Amino acid sequence: MPSFLSIQSVTKSYGDTTVVDNLNLDVDKGEFVSILGSSGCGKTTLLRMIAGIVEPNSGAIFLDQKQIDNVPSHRREAAMVFQNYALFPHMTVFENVAFGLRRRKVAKSEIVARVEEALELVELHAARGRYPSELSGGQQQRVAMARAVVLKPKLLLLDEPLSNLDARLRKQLRLEFLKIHRAAGITTLFVTHDLEEAFSVSDRVAILNRGRVEQFGPPSDLFWRPKTQYVANFIGHSNIVQGRLCRTEAGEHIEIGDRRIKVPAGLTPGGRARFAIPSHLITLTEEPAAGFDNSMAGVLRDVIYLGHSMQLFVHLGELALFCELPANPVALGFKDGDHIFASWRSNEMIPLPDEEAARG
Repeated sequence: MPSFLSIQSVTKSYGDTTVVDNLNLDVDKGEFVSILGSSGCGKTTLLRMIAGIVEPNSGAIFLDQKQIDNVPSHRREAAMVFQNYALFPHMTVFENVAFGLRRRKVAKSEIVARVEEALELVELHAARGRYPSELSGGQQQRVAMARAVVLKPKLLLLDEPLSNLDARLRKQLRLEFLKIHRAAGITTLFVTHDLEEAFSVSDRVAILNRGRVEQFGPPSDLFWRPKTQYVANFIGHSNIVQGRLCRTEAGEHIEIGDRRIKVPAGLTPGGRARFAIPSHLITLTEEPAAGFDNSMAGVLRDVIYLGHSMQLFVHLGELALFCELPANPVALGFKDGDHIFASWRSNEMIPLPDEEAARG
């Protein structure tokens, strides 16, 4: 079936600077898709081109099988929620939400019904007579969401709408956004630079790099099967081991200094291999741990307590591993300088693209 939103070979440049570079992306109807990337990667520009705020230099954008890149923004059936909320300070909550409907000359009785419905959806019906200055940041953001949803768009565009809020409120609101998305049944594109934010709400995530889609897929695919080094770095795979692949009776391994690291089976010996060791799958014990085919003695450094979890570095000769552990009674007893065993399973290591092979 044709994609509900199809972005085909879209490019946007400002002078000699290309912000979006021949980008392609297809989104299915009803999906919640996050556009993820570092500052300057082109994600907000992409959203603004879809909304009609910015005009692409080339390429085409289709929504529900109709080309929209040459259609005025107010006729695209897409609604955008901005980072700064953009509420009218002299209007009440009700009036802010009703503004777009009034501009479209919707009948007064229908405006009242649709605004009431939208306010119920974002749980702000009791605040309908208040002004933006009388609301918290989270409430203002929900008003902005209601103002978009009340238009019943085919496509909802969220441009880093949580970036101005504190961490606790961001976690709360992102789940509310997902609830609203499901209740309203609107296809949603969510721009963010926060990995956890994108993974927690998305059906699929597109990681942008230098104006192009580096990888697009479900969050689990991005984490366990990164296709490029950029994606692996962005996902946070910091424990990288690499070297020439060897095979013995004990199985495949690579050597780092005097350490022999067993790796997933099935690769061709003699070639270079590169893997990530997930930081949350490393077990630290005072004695060698049973059930692991990699277990090495080392020394703890930089023990950091974060409340619900702990971050630690364990130095294993030439290899240093970053570890994340639940802050349980055993982990709370660890301290800098402790001699420790780090253990992990080879079949949980993540294959990564090899930089030298890619260059060659």
